[in-house]
Amino acid sequence: MPTLDLLNALPRRSFLVGTSVAVGAAALPGSAVADGHDASTKTSSAFDFEDPAKNVAVMARLAGDMSGERAGHVHYSGRAFGTLPGEPIVPLYGIEGMSSTKTLPVEDGKFRFLFSEFAIYTDLETGKPLSKWTNPYTNETLPVWHQRNGPVNFALSPKMNAFGGFNATQAAPAFRLPWRMIDGTASFALDVTSKRKNPLLPEKWPRESSGATMFVSEHSQYFVSPVDLANDAITDLSFHASLQSNKPWHPWMMMGQQPGGVFARLYARKVPGIEALDPSVAEVASTHLASFVEAPAEWTGTYKTAHSIYAATMQPVK
Repeated sequence: MPTLDLLNALPRRSFLVGTSVAVGAAALPGSAVADGHDASTKTSSAFDFEDPAKNVAVMARLAGDMSGERAGHVHYSGRAFGTLPGEPIVPLYGIEGMSSTKTLPVEDGKFRFLFSEFAIYTDLETGKPLSKWTNPYTNETLPVWHQRNGPVNFALSPKMNAFGGFNATQAAPAFRLPWRMIDGTASFALDVTSKRKNPLLPEKWPRESSGATMFVSEHSQYFVSPVDLANDAITDLSFHASLQSNKPWHPWMMMGQQPGGVFARLYARKVPGIEALDPSVAEVASTHLASFVEAPAEWTGTYKTAHSIYAATMQPVK
């Protein structure tokens, strides 16, 4: 699924639940449940919303292909806005990205997820990829560092109720999504917050680092056909999703520890591959971010985020 945090966020049943992503950039279900009601409160002859194994399998079908034979691709598109305390929200740039995930079934209903993604920042007027960008807060023209995440490896099990270090208000007893039927479409939402150490420490990266600690919030809602969900023969589920996130300033924006951050709103869908994206976006990704266009080939246990990649490949700007 689109965006990294969504891919690595376990939905808790206590709140409506999502990258791609992603999920990631990260992704979903039929029942006779009344529209707008909690699907888990009713019995469905088509899909067992209470079954943790079924819920894990749904995540595999949405992010990738449950058969493990091919990867799934999720395209996401939208805009980013700057949020500065006491100031109006400011449009910053467009976003065109894609996550690629291979989901491998293992024992006892578990799945391994092999994920990578890229996001190309685009001109607000033309929609074309940016090579340089003028920061509206500092008036400084800067080279654009397009986002990349991966390889990212993680696993989901029907018995899991927490993983990835993400915080939630209450843990579920097992892996279950908070289903709702909305106008005949199966839906679930994810509200995820995280607190993590910033790989870019301000002592070394005074202009790039937003601080020693990063706070990230991602919110998404996924919609999937109940007919498709109930059909186990469909190993690669199509879906539509709306995604929102609140993140620190990106390192390449050179905002340092200025209060505020980046709010993004995105639309996501399953696509066959990079050929579904705008040709100018696909060209930049294929030329400059080729190793992030396809899902990782094998499980290595690696977990690389955009900030860690930036720290490993870039030098502090004085």
